[in-house]
Amino acid sequence: MNVSDRLEERLGGATFSVIRSISRTASCLGVELYVVGGTVRDALTGKSPVDVDIMASRETERLVESIVGQGNASVRKASEFGTWSLTVQDIELDLSTARRETYDRPGALPTVFPGTIDDDLARRDFTINAMAISLNGVSWGDLLDPHGGVKDLERGLIRVLHDRSFVDDATRVLRAIRYACRQGFQLEARTSELLEQGLPYLSTISPDRVRHEFERIFNEPRAAKMVEFAGRLGVLSAVHPALRVDTTSLRAIDAAPEADARRAELLLGSIVQSIGDDDVDSVVERLNLNAEWALVVQDVVKVHGRSKELMDENIAKSRVYRLLHGLNGSAIESCAMAETDPRVAARLRLYLHKLRHVQTSLDGNNLMEIGVPQGPAVGQMLDKLLDARLDGLVVSAEDECGLARQLHEDEDGG
Repeated sequence: MNVSDRLEERLGGATFSVIRSISRTASCLGVELYVVGGTVRDALTGKSPVDVDIMASRETERLVESIVGQGNASVRKASEFGTWSLTVQDIELDLSTARRETYDRPGALPTVFPGTIDDDLARRDFTINAMAISLNGVSWGDLLDPHGGVKDLERGLIRVLHDRSFVDDATRVLRAIRYACRQGFQLEARTSELLEQGLPYLSTISPDRVRHEFERIFNEPRAAKMVEFAGRLGVLSAVHPALRVDTTSLRAIDAAPEADARRAELLLGSIVQSIGDDDVDSVVERLNLNAEWALVVQDVVKVHGRSKELMDENIAKSRVYRLLHGLNGSAIESCAMAETDPRVAARLRLYLHKLRHVQTSLDGNNLMEIGVPQGPAVGQMLDKLLDARLDGLVVSAEDECGLARQLHEDEDGG
């Protein structure tokens, strides 16, 4: 089957022209080229590929040097696995060498050897990602599909290539979830069995690699569905026993705008709603979270620790502010989304949408003009004025000034 027209349509004229040019350069060097992986999958399903992945049969480094030597091209990144990220005439693409892989032990990074196009396709995760399109001479545009990827695309199935797939690399468990939900596909029956059997091997994957897979999921448009699916399959608890899905918060996140910059943090918050103080350090360590994401986990636990006081029907707004001030906003919001007590949920949202934005009209200089001595007394007075603002006891700068004078006089009198 020749799919040249479909490839050109999905890539666009500019990208297709760059690929044609690279192909001519490769031909002069006696190097075969193929479009591979997700680029092929997306082109066959009528989507514009996010990434352009090209595989060379050999001498990729020499090919890269020749491409860059022609001008208007540069190398953005080169990896130890023989992959180059290039920018050619403002088009970004990845160029790799055909290879085969072996795994010394479950979870280890693969040992890489030069290989053929068949070797390269056979090492991939799922059949729908194990196809290639020739960029060579008379076979230009011919589809290579040795593992039945086209049929699985038509049937809407995610299928691994061999029974040890999840054992060799358990990150494929998370990738299976990502692809299934992204494409609206189902796990093929045998693949589903193998995934369940492969869950214990998630413990062999390094924290950085596990976190990276979660980051990729969190950036997906259907991230909430992916997280829910991961919980249902037991994947979250296999990563760490304390991780759970909170379906209430996931539904709220799913309904929120995709472009929300806090979305990833809210998704993280949705899977740590059940953790306790004793779990925080081990969760942070298992995912090797950066300081910002670690704070989300820590502050979710702190919010839950303060929920009993937030239930008090007579709690002052200033007290709500003091309980929550300084905590991560995404942690508070994720707790509000998950909260089953309407009183607590309402106070969390009150803080987020109103209380945390309240400020005093007076500043430290104003207080010192009144006579408050420079130093800790100024900060203490500002806190009292802010509490009064929050509780509606003062509503203007004049009110604040009057209260500050009264408080200062009372303190002097004492």
